[in-house]
Amino acid sequence: MPGVTTNHPTQRAESSYAAGARMLRLLHDLTAGHELAGDEECIVHGDAGPFNTIFNEAGMPIAFIDWDSAQPGQRLPDLAYLAWTWCIQAVGNVDPADQARRVATVRDAYGLDPAIDMLAAVIDQQTRMIASSTQLLTHPGHDDSYYRRLQSTIDWATADRDVILQNRLVFESALAR
Repeated sequence: MPGVTTNHPTQRAESSYAAGARMLRLLHDLTAGHELAGDEECIVHGDAGPFNTIFNEAGMPIAFIDWDSAQPGQRLPDLAYLAWTWCIQAVGNVDPADQARRVATVRDAYGLDPAIDMLAAVIDQQTRMIASSTQLLTHPGHDDSYYRRLQSTIDWATADRDVILQNRLVFESALAR
């Protein structure tokens, strides 16, 4: 499939955030109630970050890739992970107000009820990532590169969570609209 993955908002069109949220909603809606979803709400991608999304030359998402984490699950954590990985980043000098606005765009384009605490769901995803990676650090028998990747994941999730915690009012204000 032609296109690229991205790692910074400047590589994505501003309208890509809404488009990505609608793509994820379509996946969730199409699989809701399907036998493959079992007792869960739907099938979730499980890793729908911009690094697992193909973007065209205009910076618009055209496909999710890397379906290794797809499984029966709940919509909100999948959406929160997309919002985190697409919108929030501690590196790259992205204005927290822009990050917060993009989280609100993702929520609204997905059609999530504004009464649902999207910010708490994003923080929960970050905290889960930190906890699971920290727990894996205690498992012996892997090479040093494995442990470095885990530590890098912990550092990434912690730094991104800190962006929210240090700018909580900015995020809450954007999501209150």
